[in-house]
This record gives sequence, structure tokens and C-alpha cells, in this order.
Amino acid sequence: MRWHVRPAKAELLRQQHSDVRPSRHLNKAHWSTVYLDGSLPDSQIYYLVDASYQQAVNLLPEEKRKLLVQL
Repeated sequence: MRWHVRPAKAELLRQQHSDVRPSRHLNKAHWSTVYLDGSLPDSQIYYLVDASYQQAVNLLPEEKRKLLVQL
């Protein structure tokens, strides 16, 4: 699974978990790959997915963000 995260958070997670690594072929400062082999707690995976989604939503124009709220 690949996810987008702030560089400081990505570096911290890479230091804490051996199954979180820089993504190949993507900007390694912003993108990480998480190997879903069961060693990373589900709660951490949910957090990473949510944080990545929120970061993507925050980059959308305001009109598009409003449309998401209506869903």
C-alpha cells in the first residue's frame, strides 16, 4: 500500500517500523510504501489512510471539497 504523508511524519514512521519504506518511483520525501504483512497494527494503517486522504482533500479547490461534504 502506498500513501502520501508529510516528510517529517514519513521519516518518523520509517524509523519506528521496518515495514514502512520510501516508495519506489515516487518522491521519497512524500510517499511511503507500507507492507501489509501483519506487523503494523491495524489502527496505525487506518490512521495512515485517513491522514493521506485528508491531505489530498485539503489540496482540492474549495468547491470540490464542498461536494465531498455533501456525499
